[in-house]
Amino acid sequence: MIFNVKQIMRFFLFLISFYALIFSQISFANSSIESEINRADEFFESKQYIDAFNIYEKILEEDRVYSSKMLLRMAFIQEGQGNYASALYYLNLQYGLTADRGTLNKMSKIAEDHNLLGYQYSDKEYLTSLFNKMKSEIGGVIIFLLIVCVVLMYMRRKEQHSITTLTVAVCVLSVLALWAFNGGMKRELGIVKGSGALLMQGPSAGSKNISNLSSGERLKLVDQDDIWYKVVLPNDSEGYVRKGMVFEVK
Repeated sequence: MIFNVKQIMRFFLFLISFYALIFSQISFANSSIESEINRADEFFESKQYIDAFNIYEKILEEDRVYSSKMLLRMAFIQEGQGNYASALYYLNLQYGLTADRGTLNKMSKIAEDHNLLGYQYSDKEYLTSLFNKMKSEIGGVIIFLLIVCVVLMYMRRKEQHSITTLTVAVCVLSVLALWAFNGGMKRELGIVKGSGALLMQGPSAGSKNISNLSSGERLKLVDQDDIWYKVVLPNDSEGYVRKGMVFEVK
């Protein structure tokens, strides 16, 4: 079946509209969630930290909505209560959102004070965090380039060579858009929740215990097997940890 230029353009215009709809909803939060966040902020500012944290936690767990300020406040509350693993979890989320060097230094300081492993940061992790910070802008640029390509296709519809080149460009940009809107560069990390977490040789409670993990220790998550994460430790040794013993950082 041979498609003419108009059919190709209609298809790509539909594709652009679809991406634009996704892009417009990335940072959307409904009014009820915003109202709850404002209520939690009021509790925090009046130093009613437990009430503030309970609301923040509910929003994070149930709605998966969070901001840099909200995560920093959650980390502050948990650190004040001595829950360093939880504080590091929220700081890791905030760093993934902002690539803030100040947050990086704060995590390193907590890890150093409590002799925690896994907080040696790489350029790859920084670039991943930077991508997450600028994901909306990157998506916007891709949408803009898609529109430019479609306009050029229309203007040069009689030039077969140009149409072929632009069609390839639109296909590549479409793949990049899907990649960006579906997460792009991802961080798969875990923070050990508390004492009692065991590193096992296999995904079974009957497997050999390799070592005990410290609360707050950071691990790389490389795979899942039922209720187990396969993890890599800072010394590159591998093992399995129960999912319930790990905060998952994405």
